[in-house]
Amino acid sequence: MSKLEIRLNKKVKILLTRPEKDSKNFSEYLDKNFFEYYLAPLIKIIKCKYEFDKNVDYDFLLFTSKNGLRNFQKIEHKKKIFVIGDGTFNLAKKIGYANVVNIKGDSNDLKIKMKPFLKQSDKILHPTSTLRNIDLENFFGSEGCYYKQLRCYKSVMINQKSEVFEKFFKSCKDGLITLFSRRTAISFKKEISKLGLMQNHRGKKILTLSDSIAKEIKELNFKKVYVCSQPNERAMLKLIREVCQKEMLID
Repeated sequence: MSKLEIRLNKKVKILLTRPEKDSKNFSEYLDKNFFEYYLAPLIKIIKCKYEFDKNVDYDFLLFTSKNGLRNFQKIEHKKKIFVIGDGTFNLAKKIGYANVVNIKGDSNDLKIKMKPFLKQSDKILHPTSTLRNIDLENFFGSEGCYYKQLRCYKSVMINQKSEVFEKFFKSCKDGLITLFSRRTAISFKKEISKLGLMQNHRGKKILTLSDSIAKEIKELNFKKVYVCSQPNERAMLKLIREVCQKEMLID
């Protein structure tokens, strides 16, 4: 993926709200001559202690985010590994996993793609956050499978750089705000209210990864909310370009 290089009338201000590591990585694709980014993570990822029985032979390994990969030990697994998204797929390959299937979509797409492979009594291991995933729990249960949600990290909603967050809202009228997850959107809503910034959001554009994220911030009444064509970084970069052109922020 090359840097997003487009000619602008002025620098476009953009708020990056993902966990710090992901936000920093994403900022590398934004050319500093064209964009002024504000790094204000609204989610903090904390690794948790967990117990894992290596003697259990799992039929499938499942990663729904890069955080699951980062906070779980590398294990030998020669059967199929299902992951969601290009970023998770690339990290899995970098770590050394083989036979990785990339699901381009969300958990609903994952269920559709996995269903033909499932047999009764199959064991699925899902290293993920401490939040209970009732949706996948019910899905695998309905297929007669054993689903192990291994909680290896927790996702804490916290505005780690509130001064940067507030500065972004008060420094521009037409900036871009990126939201990559529903949980980030929930944290975003809380911060807007807590810091009394409702009156400062007019003219700013929200860019989300999916319809479910856009729905989460609907009550904030942003005039313009855009949704990526696909839930990945590449599509977000494309959307940033399109919005800049549409809103005449570029030549």
